[in-house]
Amino acid sequence: MNDLQKELQALKAKVVNLESRIVAEPVKWQPKGGNFFIQSNGKVSEVVGGSDAPHREFGVERPARQQAEHAAVEMRRFNRLLALRDELCGDDVPTLESSNISKYFIVYNGFENTWNVSAIYKGFVTPCFKTEQQAKRACDMLNSGEVEL
Repeated sequence: MNDLQKELQALKAKVVNLESRIVAEPVKWQPKGGNFFIQSNGKVSEVVGGSDAPHREFGVERPARQQAEHAAVEMRRFNRLLALRDELCGDDVPTLESSNISKYFIVYNGFENTWNVSAIYKGFVTPCFKTEQQAKRACDMLNSGEVEL
Protein backbone atom coordinates (compact mmCIF):
# COMPACT_ATOMS: atom_id res chain seq x y z
CA MET A 1 0.00 0.00 0.00
CA ASN A 2 1.50 3.31 -0.98
CA ASP A 3 1.47 6.53 1.03
CA LEU A 4 -1.54 8.01 -0.78
CA GLN A 5 -3.65 4.92 -0.08
CA LYS A 6 -2.66 5.04 3.60
CA GLU A 7 -3.54 8.71 3.78
CA LEU A 8 -6.88 8.02 2.07
CA GLN A 9 -7.71 5.25 4.56
CA ALA A 10 -6.79 7.53 7.46
CA LEU A 11 -9.07 10.23 6.05
CA LYS A 12 -11.92 7.73 5.59
CA ALA A 13 -11.52 6.63 9.21
CA LYS A 14 -11.60 10.26 10.30
CA VAL A 15 -14.79 10.86 8.27
CA VAL A 16 -16.45 7.82 9.91
CA ASN A 17 -15.40 9.13 13.33
CA LEU A 18 -16.75 12.62 12.60
CA GLU A 19 -20.01 11.28 11.18
CA SER A 20 -20.57 9.20 14.32
CA ARG A 21 -20.31 12.38 16.42
CA ILE A 22 -22.96 14.22 14.44
CA VAL A 23 -26.14 14.44 16.48
CA ALA A 24 -29.15 14.15 14.27
CA GLU A 25 -31.64 16.95 14.71
CA PRO A 26 -35.01 15.57 15.79
CA VAL A 27 -37.90 15.74 13.39
CA LYS A 28 -40.23 18.46 14.66
CA TRP A 29 -43.64 17.16 15.68
CA GLN A 30 -46.69 18.76 14.09
CA PRO A 31 -50.33 18.05 14.97
CA LYS A 32 -51.83 15.64 12.47
CA GLY A 33 -55.11 17.50 12.20
CA GLY A 34 -58.47 15.91 11.64
CA ASN A 35 -62.06 16.25 10.52
CA PHE A 36 -63.18 18.84 13.11
CA PHE A 37 -61.74 22.15 14.26
CA ILE A 38 -62.38 24.54 17.11
CA GLN A 39 -63.23 28.07 16.01
CA SER A 40 -61.99 31.09 17.96
CA ASN A 41 -65.47 31.38 19.53
CA GLY A 42 -65.22 27.81 20.87
CA LYS A 43 -67.69 26.29 18.40
CA VAL A 44 -66.74 23.01 16.76
CA SER A 45 -67.04 22.81 12.98
CA GLU A 46 -66.46 20.09 10.46
CA VAL A 47 -63.44 20.53 8.21
CA VAL A 48 -64.69 20.97 4.65
CA GLY A 49 -62.46 20.33 1.67
CA GLY A 50 -59.47 18.88 3.53
CA SER A 51 -57.37 19.90 6.48
CA ASP A 52 -56.43 23.58 6.73
CA ALA A 53 -52.69 23.94 7.45
CA PRO A 54 -53.00 27.02 9.76
CA HIS A 55 -55.73 25.32 11.85
CA ARG A 56 -53.77 22.08 11.98
CA GLU A 57 -50.47 23.77 12.87
CA PHE A 58 -52.15 25.92 15.55
CA GLY A 59 -53.49 22.71 17.08
CA VAL A 60 -57.23 23.28 16.78
CA GLU A 61 -58.10 20.31 14.56
CA ARG A 62 -59.13 16.95 16.00
CA PRO A 63 -60.00 13.62 14.33
CA ALA A 64 -63.38 13.24 16.08
CA ARG A 65 -66.13 15.68 17.11
CA GLN A 66 -66.05 14.45 20.73
CA GLN A 67 -62.30 15.16 20.96
CA ALA A 68 -62.83 18.63 19.50
CA GLU A 69 -65.64 19.40 21.95
CA HIS A 70 -63.51 18.29 24.90
CA ALA A 71 -60.55 20.33 23.62
CA ALA A 72 -62.81 23.39 23.20
CA VAL A 73 -63.72 23.27 26.91
CA GLU A 74 -60.05 23.08 27.91
CA MET A 75 -59.07 25.83 25.47
CA ARG A 76 -61.80 28.10 26.85
CA ARG A 77 -60.56 27.49 30.40
CA PHE A 78 -56.96 28.24 29.47
CA ASN A 79 -57.82 31.29 27.34
CA ARG A 80 -60.04 32.80 30.05
CA LEU A 81 -57.34 32.25 32.65
CA LEU A 82 -54.83 33.90 30.33
CA ALA A 83 -57.23 36.83 29.77
CA LEU A 84 -57.73 37.20 33.55
CA ARG A 85 -53.97 37.23 34.08
CA ASP A 86 -53.53 39.87 31.35
CA GLU A 87 -56.25 42.08 32.86
CA LEU A 88 -54.71 41.84 36.34
CA CYS A 89 -51.09 42.25 35.21
CA GLY A 90 -51.35 44.56 32.21
CA ASP A 91 -47.99 44.73 30.45
CA ASP A 92 -46.18 43.44 33.54
CA VAL A 93 -46.30 39.77 32.49
CA PRO A 94 -43.42 37.33 33.00
CA THR A 95 -42.98 34.35 30.76
CA LEU A 96 -42.05 30.83 31.80
CA GLU A 97 -38.72 31.42 30.04
CA SER A 98 -37.82 34.61 31.96
CA SER A 99 -35.14 33.55 34.36
CA ASN A 100 -34.36 36.14 37.05
CA ILE A 101 -37.97 37.08 37.69
CA SER A 102 -40.17 35.68 40.44
CA LYS A 103 -43.16 33.88 39.03
CA TYR A 104 -46.40 32.92 40.71
CA PHE A 105 -48.93 30.41 39.45
CA ILE A 106 -52.45 29.59 40.43
CA VAL A 107 -53.29 25.96 40.95
CA TYR A 108 -56.57 24.20 41.59
CA ASN A 109 -56.82 22.04 44.69
CA GLY A 110 -59.39 19.40 43.81
CA PHE A 111 -59.62 18.11 47.40
CA GLU A 112 -60.67 21.49 48.79
CA ASN A 113 -62.20 22.87 45.55
CA THR A 114 -60.15 26.04 45.85
CA TRP A 115 -57.63 27.96 43.80
CA ASN A 116 -54.31 28.70 45.50
CA VAL A 117 -51.08 30.56 44.75
CA SER A 118 -47.90 28.59 44.17
CA ALA A 119 -44.41 29.99 43.59
CA ILE A 120 -43.25 26.61 42.35
CA TYR A 121 -45.24 24.78 39.74
CA LYS A 122 -44.08 22.02 37.49
CA GLY A 123 -46.00 19.95 35.06
CA PHE A 124 -48.74 21.71 33.15
CA VAL A 125 -48.27 24.83 31.10
CA THR A 126 -50.13 27.63 32.80
CA PRO A 127 -50.09 31.43 32.77
CA CYS A 128 -47.74 32.91 35.35
CA PHE A 129 -48.07 36.10 37.37
CA LYS A 130 -45.20 38.45 38.30
CA THR A 131 -46.41 39.25 41.82
CA GLU A 132 -48.02 37.16 44.50
CA GLN A 133 -50.69 39.85 44.93
CA GLN A 134 -51.76 39.51 41.29
CA ALA A 135 -51.99 35.73 41.62
CA LYS A 136 -53.86 36.02 44.94
CA ARG A 137 -56.38 38.41 43.37
CA ALA A 138 -57.00 35.90 40.56
CA CYS A 139 -57.53 33.12 43.13
CA ASP A 140 -59.95 35.31 45.12
CA MET A 141 -61.95 36.05 41.96
CA LEU A 142 -62.07 32.36 41.00
CA ASN A 143 -62.88 31.14 44.54
CA SER A 144 -65.70 33.67 44.99
CA GLY A 145 -67.34 32.66 41.73
CA GLU A 146 -66.79 36.12 40.22
CA VAL A 147 -64.78 34.45 37.44
CA GLU A 148 -65.79 31.18 35.84
CA LEU A 149 -63.40 29.36 33.59
